[in-house]
Amino acid sequence: MVDWISFVVTLVLGTIVLHVAARLVKIDDATLMKAFLVALLSAILGLILGYAGTLGGLLGLIIAIVLIKFIYDTSWGKAVFAWIIYFVLLIILVFLVGMIFGVGTYLAFT
Repeated sequence: MVDWISFVVTLVLGTIVLHVAARLVKIDDATLMKAFLVALLSAILGLILGYAGTLGGLLGLIIAIVLIKFIYDTSWGKAVFAWIIYFVLLIILVFLVGMIFGVGTYLAFT
């Protein structure tokens, strides 16, 4: 159950954050549909490779960069840079959401 919830959250947040990252890197023809496709394929592969441990995570990282490169039809440099921005933005977003839920939970139970 938790795997499917994380899959959907990863898909939704990944699409939005990847689209923003592609725009920041100035990738030509960066559409929301391309971001959704990369996020969908990455989420599916992440769900599958998540069972392989650290090696699966590293393989998922490489595959995500390759997907960005080929789906967006961009250079390797822009693909890597877009992934780095995506990763940093996602960490910030997850931290903020965790803080909001953490404070909300703390206030609810005190």
